[in-house]
Amino acid sequence: MSRSLKIVEPNTATMASSGPYPEIAVHVRKLLKCDYAFVAIPEKNSIRIQAFAGAEPERAGNIAAGLVEKLRGWGPEIADDSRLIAVPMSCGGYWIGVLVGYCSKSGSAFTDDDLEKLVAYSHVAVGLIANAAAEIGRTKTSFSTDELLHFSRLITIGELSACFAHEVTNPLTLIRGHLRFAEESLAPDNPLRTHLEVIDKASSRIEEMAKRMLDFSKKRKRGPKRCNIAEVISDALRFVQPYFKNHFIDVHVQLESQLPILKTDRWQMIQAIVNILQNAADAMAEVDRRAVTIAARADANHMDISIADTGKGIAPGNVSQIFEPFFTTKGELGTGLGLYITKRVIEDYRGTVHVETGPRGTTFVISLPL
Repeated sequence: MSRSLKIVEPNTATMASSGPYPEIAVHVRKLLKCDYAFVAIPEKNSIRIQAFAGAEPERAGNIAAGLVEKLRGWGPEIADDSRLIAVPMSCGGYWIGVLVGYCSKSGSAFTDDDLEKLVAYSHVAVGLIANAAAEIGRTKTSFSTDELLHFSRLITIGELSACFAHEVTNPLTLIRGHLRFAEESLAPDNPLRTHLEVIDKASSRIEEMAKRMLDFSKKRKRGPKRCNIAEVISDALRFVQPYFKNHFIDVHVQLESQLPILKTDRWQMIQAIVNILQNAADAMAEVDRRAVTIAARADANHMDISIADTGKGIAPGNVSQIFEPFFTTKGELGTGLGLYITKRVIEDYRGTVHVETGPRGTTFVISLPL
């Protein structure tokens, strides 16, 4: 954030005023489960703290000003030991404000999942601001009720998936328990055992998917540790396996033997690879041959991980934009954050990611120092 900008603090009247900004700040705090949240908007040579949630009005201005000073820009970003998160609100190609959340407790950390939730909500916030402006005679933007509902659903799905995974384990435990009882009650040659085996396999699959959803949704403190890249790739493939199976995608893994250990965050690296794999699957939706090849090799200085698909490739005009936040060619099905987050994760560990594309497919190459 430019240090030449003056920070205009809110007064008590602003904090208590009606309108969309206080409502937005309160919702951001609830969405992220953080201590403080605020909305800031740009003015000529200044940044105005428009609304704050989580502190008394007399303290809000000082807290918000201090947090703005920690931001590198308008975001989207996670900073200050992962305790500070910021996402811009944009409309018509212009920034109209920024949403900020902060966790004051040591050990708390925002994740890439939080970043995606806040980005999804930023569109809802823009719509609320636009609708409020329309009510007092200003120009209304093109956000429709259906669009706002769609962005809200993106947030809700992310929140409910972990709840569903947790709740489904209870009935599964009952099913598996009664299944064991039924098996013990049947003679070894009873033909009904075949049906019980089918039920057992199906319930095991549901249980495994629920565990993966819970693992993926956990809020974790960031931190590099010794990491086996073969295990990371295996875990990433397990997360996307149901999606790949439904789309009839073949997977080929080509890893050098005895790959060196990386010092990185395992879950961040899984997320980075999953994002590329999901893009690969989408890129092959309209081709007959669908295959993904993952390869990894290392030399004395760095490790390369390549992920290649057999899709139609990326349009030349889009190649320079694919790592930019919010850029997507998937319409309302995409958030435009997957590849941006992947690039940010890799660069956090002094690595690079680049793309090679053509009419017969696309290859993403992640290069990490050893």
